[in-house]
Amino acid sequence: MKQHIALAVAVMGPAGMAAGDVTVKAELPYGAVETYRQTLVVDSVAPGRLPAPRVAPVYDGHKWGLSTRWDDSNPNALNVRRKMIENGIRGTFYLNSRTPETAPDALACKLTGKGECSVGGHSVTHPKLPDLPVNEAFYELMANRIALECLTDRPVNSLAFPYGQYQAKGRPEVLEGITHAVLRTGYLHCVYSGFVLHNPFLPEGVVTTGLQVVPGDRQVDAGRFWAHIEKVRQNDASSRKTSDCIFLGVHPWQQGEELERLGEVMGKLREWDDFWHCTHTEYAAYAKQWQATTVATSAPGIFTLTRPAAFELGDNVALTLVFDSGDVRSAKVDGIDCAVRKVDGKTFVNVPHGPRSAAPTKIDEASDGASRKFPGLRAMAALNAEDGALAVTLENATGATVTDAMLTVSLPPACEPGMLRWRRAEIATGATWAVSAPVMQTREGEYWRSGQRYFVARIDFARDGEHGRLYATLRDE
Repeated sequence: MKQHIALAVAVMGPAGMAAGDVTVKAELPYGAVETYRQTLVVDSVAPGRLPAPRVAPVYDGHKWGLSTRWDDSNPNALNVRRKMIENGIRGTFYLNSRTPETAPDALACKLTGKGECSVGGHSVTHPKLPDLPVNEAFYELMANRIALECLTDRPVNSLAFPYGQYQAKGRPEVLEGITHAVLRTGYLHCVYSGFVLHNPFLPEGVVTTGLQVVPGDRQVDAGRFWAHIEKVRQNDASSRKTSDCIFLGVHPWQQGEELERLGEVMGKLREWDDFWHCTHTEYAAYAKQWQATTVATSAPGIFTLTRPAAFELGDNVALTLVFDSGDVRSAKVDGIDCAVRKVDGKTFVNVPHGPRSAAPTKIDEASDGASRKFPGLRAMAALNAEDGALAVTLENATGATVTDAMLTVSLPPACEPGMLRWRRAEIATGATWAVSAPVMQTREGEYWRSGQRYFVARIDFARDGEHGRLYATLRDE
């Protein structure tokens, strides 16, 4: 089921802004994404008879997505990655934060490579999250995501819970709290289908998941693996209620002969079915597009797309439209050529993202306000002693105008509103952008009140044609 969530916004003109310069503010509902419009022009044999396209559930019209999932910061993951690349398989490594680590020598960077694989969140210290106060659980998830993004300069949008734990028997507040922590961290995907499909606190369609098939952690049981994956394929309708993506793996422990056996499984998977070989990062980004994109016919052969921006999705993966006709000859979106593929009387058109919506290529966290990767940018987050509001400032002393700025504030799970968003078209060199986010502690009880609160401000922007992301964070008693 597709859902399209539009943000209701109010235009505000804070004191001190230049005439005509406005900041747009909105409370951000869970699952809401920034959208933009594109115009698709299709050249066909008979434009007047061309049916309206629909969004394909899997990229490029493939039958299934296929990925892999490997947990923990285990150096043997590099050997597993090598075996994956040898066999044309891709996937995501779910890592903890390791200190100190610097790029390009960090494990996360080596595993990501040139984008053949990706990394996902697995908490800072690998604790049992249900044993922590919710403030600490939020910190574990959010600080880990920020650290991995800053190391790799790539967005992180998928999560695996440490020990697979996200609830506690007899304590429903734990599932509620961890769910709010996940949502405010901004994850779009979780490998644990139970968390996604059987969670009364998780809005439907906000987080996607996958169909896990385990080959064996230390010892590979190929027979059991093939029987399981065949069962998934034979029960197509029921399997797709969970996901359109199958993934294998759990831990990258395989060595020696077992690593070779794992490689044999991967080699057979390469041609086992009509698979889109992808990372979980790519699948999560595509699945959100499939959910949140709308297509309207503007004129014969001309269509208006309203789709999520790539910097919200975490990847620039194109959107696939399906035409139930083989008459399509070519297609352009906003003047840019689209890849076209014809199969069994259908035409699949892969529509790239617009350049202004691209995912960031450089990500940093401000240290004492200053950014190392964006010299001249300063970002600060502080609590106002008088009213307890979170004050966020961005100073631009780069010598170039910052454009398309979007500030997203995530508050601790016991506070409301959970997430807030501001937009600003331009921040001139020498200018400062300052906003104030209300912080209302609405939850009582030790679980919600204990531990240090963690506040996060994320600023997405463009400058000199480069798309960047800068974090400012604050931990407070």
